[in-house]
Amino acid sequence: MFYFRVPFIYAPKYDFTTSKHWVVHLACMCHSFHYLKRLLETLFVHRFSHGTMPLRNIFKNCTYYWGFAAWMAYYINHPLYTPPPKHINQFNMHCFPCVLPNSRSKTRKIPYPTKNPFTWIFLLVSCPNYTYELGSWFGFTLMTQCLPVAFFTAVGFIQMTVWAKGKHRSYLKEFRDYPPLRSPILPFVL
Repeated sequence: MFYFRVPFIYAPKYDFTTSKHWVVHLACMCHSFHYLKRLLETLFVHRFSHGTMPLRNIFKNCTYYWGFAAWMAYYINHPLYTPPPKHINQFNMHCFPCVLPNSRSKTRKIPYPTKNPFTWIFLLVSCPNYTYELGSWFGFTLMTQCLPVAFFTAVGFIQMTVWAKGKHRSYLKEFRDYPPLRSPILPFVL
């Protein structure tokens, strides 16, 4: 809706126009790819500890993600959006592959790095998927330099930290030989 500037969102003179800024198009592609990748991971990669999700969580999650997506998209796709200066080094890390080895396995075991270099972060953190997710949104924030994106990144970081700490604690309880140098989400910090 926002990317294609459908009527009633911005001024009528902008209906169905496209942005002249490459970062707007790149942001749309990155955001769309991120959630497509997430859906595919949910279907084919992740193993969830709890069998069902309470109905209230579905409404809460949908409100959170759709609400933030609309808020971010409104400003990134706004006809008056000003992209960051070209001299600022921008990057985006929305293309990280899945780093959860054997995550569909029914037996619980300590995750360790494999030959895949993206799994090497398991040497330092218990939840590299959250570390990479944070990196992705931090990169998206730098790329767009949009306040709603920065706010979404901060809120997401807080929530992922809560989840990572919980998972880290459960690993420590469950496995006596759990690597002591691992942090929940940020190496050596948190």
